Amino acid sequence: MKDMLYFILGATVGALIALMMAPKSGQELRGDIQQRANVDLQKVQQSYEQRLQEINQRMAQIQAQLKKNQQMSEEIVEELKADDAASPAAPAA
Repeated sequence: MKDMLYFILGATVGALIALMMAPKSGQELRGDIQQRANVDLQKVQQSYEQRLQEINQRMAQIQAQLKKNQQMSEEIVEELKADDAASPAAPAA
């Protein structure tokens, strides 16, 4: 995730430098910078939303697996309790 952020940041800085080196008027340059910033912001927002959705899906999978494991553990504990109750008690020494 950090690599992607650094990449986007580097691309943005590079684009700004390229725009500043181009022979354009100040107003035109500011418009280009604003447009590029809006495009980059949209890309970052889309990437964020996609990653958030992936994380939420993975969390749901993990929660389902944990619930399944918990149920299995409870069943094993109940079986062990039943086995203990069914087995004769050891004589006291």
